[in-house]
Amino acid sequence: MKKKIIPFALCAIIACGLTLPLAGCKNDEIPLPVWEQNVVVSASGETVTWEDVKGAVKYEVYSADGRFAEYKLESEQTETEFSSSKKYAYYKVNAIDADGQTISTEQYSYDYDTFGKNTKVYSPADPQQAIQEDIYEFYNNRGQFSKERFAALFKPGDYNELDLLMSYYMTFSGLGQSPEDVELGKFNTKGELAGGNATCNFWCGIDNITVNSTVQWAVSQATSFRRMKVNGGMHLTDQNGKSAWGSGGFIADSVVTGTLNAGNQQQWLTRNSQWGNWVNGDINMVYVGCEGKFNDNSYVWPNRRVTNLTTTSVMSEKPYMFFDNGYYVCLPELKKESKGVSWTEEFKGDIISINDFYVARSDRDTSATLNAALRENYHILFTPGIYNLDRPLTVENEDTILMGLGLATLKLTDKNSDTGIRIADVDGVRISGIMLDAGPSSNSLMEIGEKKTGASHADNPTVLNDVYFRIGGADKGNTFVDKTLIINSNDVVGDNFWVWRADHGDGVGWDVNRATNGVIVNADNVTVYGLMVEHFQEYQTIWNGENGFVAFYQSETPYDPPEQSAWKSQWKGNTYDGWASYKVSDNVQKHTAHGLGVYYVASSRLKNVFNLDHGIELPSNAGIHVEHMAIANFLTYGGGIYHIVNEHGESLTDSKSGKKQFTSFIGGTAIK
Repeated sequence: MKKKIIPFALCAIIACGLTLPLAGCKNDEIPLPVWEQNVVVSASGETVTWEDVKGAVKYEVYSADGRFAEYKLESEQTETEFSSSKKYAYYKVNAIDADGQTISTEQYSYDYDTFGKNTKVYSPADPQQAIQEDIYEFYNNRGQFSKERFAALFKPGDYNELDLLMSYYMTFSGLGQSPEDVELGKFNTKGELAGGNATCNFWCGIDNITVNSTVQWAVSQATSFRRMKVNGGMHLTDQNGKSAWGSGGFIADSVVTGTLNAGNQQQWLTRNSQWGNWVNGDINMVYVGCEGKFNDNSYVWPNRRVTNLTTTSVMSEKPYMFFDNGYYVCLPELKKESKGVSWTEEFKGDIISINDFYVARSDRDTSATLNAALRENYHILFTPGIYNLDRPLTVENEDTILMGLGLATLKLTDKNSDTGIRIADVDGVRISGIMLDAGPSSNSLMEIGEKKTGASHADNPTVLNDVYFRIGGADKGNTFVDKTLIINSNDVVGDNFWVWRADHGDGVGWDVNRATNGVIVNADNVTVYGLMVEHFQEYQTIWNGENGFVAFYQSETPYDPPEQSAWKSQWKGNTYDGWASYKVSDNVQKHTAHGLGVYYVASSRLKNVFNLDHGIELPSNAGIHVEHMAIANFLTYGGGIYHIVNEHGESLTDSKSGKKQFTSFIGGTAIK
């Protein structure tokens, strides 16, 4: 992949007592924004300049090797410019008058100037207690619908004194070329609700790190544990909680040397990973391309609701950043029929300089500046924050990367009734680590391809890793999205989606946060590993394209239909209660899916009663192959699900809480 490179050379001013606002670079050829600058960064090193301070007789220039590392005197001078070969050091300058009084600048670094205040880059030179306090300051001031975002990046080295917790809108990433290049002592999440309940532990992730202890990864949807090595065991629920359960999560490309205990996790997808021993799990546990032992011989269907697929048919792992006297992004190669982790082998793929990325910051960027960068064939690295989009981001160039840190969030404004991201029908677009948040009213949140075509992208597909969508919950006021994610381009690969019409938070209600459909797939040969779609008001997922493939589907019905008459559908000339969650259109000839769960939850707050006739609706065509399906009924006040698939499967209705399973529906033949 070759991108147009504009040299990253910025003129620098640090004013004593005041660090001037950060800036992007002006280029006469493109309408990028113009900001004041802090520092020149050139191939030969770094030049720090500052304004002359009245009365100063000399200046002292100090540098440090990390954010909290010890500062050492580099120069005593009268000039207001200092050149150094230490491009990635931290700097400060003292101005000293004739009486010895000192005025100090704020700290400056390339890292801060590039990635902004919400991205913290740590070095082994930093005292580990200072790192821990820095991270916990954010941890202690976050909330489920917080507007803050945070990313911690660890340069290669040993951080074994750290004992870290993670919660909402936090991501941790190692900056090594291997997970073994960055070592943490301890890392955990805990159930955020009463009793250690982790069913609302959303929006966080960790990647490319080794942890030298047993890990508690008690999470649910919109979470990601990738490219990790755990020297110990792993728990997927809170071990200290009385209500220790969770509601879905994701592990990929990771090694757990000890026992992986799923506890009371309701559902889970584990892909291309290995473990010493797996125990427990509940409704729908799916393993794809994994290597590891199970606790006993019962971990097969129908003794347990588990699905074990030998290989991953097609995947390119999530892009990741590394530091080696400069910042680079690794774009792993596309693999077919893969098994086990990727990082124990020699890296194959593209390595791209950060100079090829427009580094976006929510404190200064707009739809206009982001689109200008895209037009000039930049990739975009979204640093943590909320980006207000008054028009769609339009990706028209092949091989473009949109990559988020710290759950970077793209939020539609009241001026944007179109979509958040629109991708042309081109090869090789990569989107990862981004959440899209609905505005007052829009047609969609993301569209891939304007319409279905015959173009094949099989050799270089668009791939989306850890992409999340939210309608309502975060703000008061009405929201509306018609079709949330629309896939029109052939051969798209999806890897860990959560598409969520909010069931709690602000701005929530049947007539308040409205959303018709979650996912619409019109294209052929679309593959998704880990599809979670919840609470939409009509069909939640509609598959119109041929040769679709899904491994792991999780969905809850909407909680809030005011009455049954408000929630009815038509199929084959008949009227049915509710709308199926997973719908494959009648004209589709070939479709494959493994491990599908649809759950009914009546709201204790609303105490409304309604029914769903079919959790899943499928045609009876010869090429339809769907296996391992489950329904569940939670916290019911009446109502429930009558059938798992079409007219087949046992019901869970009339306050009968519980779980039921169904083996397969293949070519119109149903097997219980």
